[in-house]
Amino acid sequence: MSEAPDAEAKARVRAALRARRRALVPEDVRARGERIQARLLSMPEFLAARTLALYAALPGEVPTDALLAAALARGKTVAFPVVPPTGRCLGFRTVDAASQLAPAGRLRIAEPVPGRPAVPLHSIDVFIVPGLGFSRAGHRLGQGQGYYDATLARARAGSLRVGLAFSEAVLEELPSGPGDVPMHWVLTEDAAFAAPGARATVLGAQPP
Repeated sequence: MSEAPDAEAKARVRAALRARRRALVPEDVRARGERIQARLLSMPEFLAARTLALYAALPGEVPTDALLAAALARGKTVAFPVVPPTGRCLGFRTVDAASQLAPAGRLRIAEPVPGRPAVPLHSIDVFIVPGLGFSRAGHRLGQGQGYYDATLARARAGSLRVGLAFSEAVLEELPSGPGDVPMHWVLTEDAAFAAPGARATVLGAQPP
């Protein structure tokens, strides 16, 4: 697929997925989000991870507050992304409490407050990744800025990539290009999808 048709296809799918997200009810986001987080908390990789990268959820995204609380209770290092002033590779800083997150940067997304220690990209064991949509095979469609793709492409080999999504954001197929970095796992409130080659570590996981 050429660059132009691929960009057009992504734009069409993004518009449809944004409409689905706008239709979500906050109470439903909270209740279903708790089920998704509980699924991740059962993964051996989560339990074994020493350093975990989370995200601060935007409206309509799967929340991560239960993951933050559980990780901190287990003594893990928890990092959140920082949008760089230039370039596409995210930085990461530690968070010891939700109160250490505040809107910042060009995108006004909640980030660790200034002064929090930086976390090297290569030290992160598990990346928990948001997205507008995912495919059952692990392909991800983000907002179009390319931050996560650029960042995950530079992450340590062997680190785990887990996408969190509500069930209506998981499609059979998604348009993707050579620069798109797939997930190893996609977790929803109803299912866990293992990408080809991923270890089947979630009870009841479905193949792509």
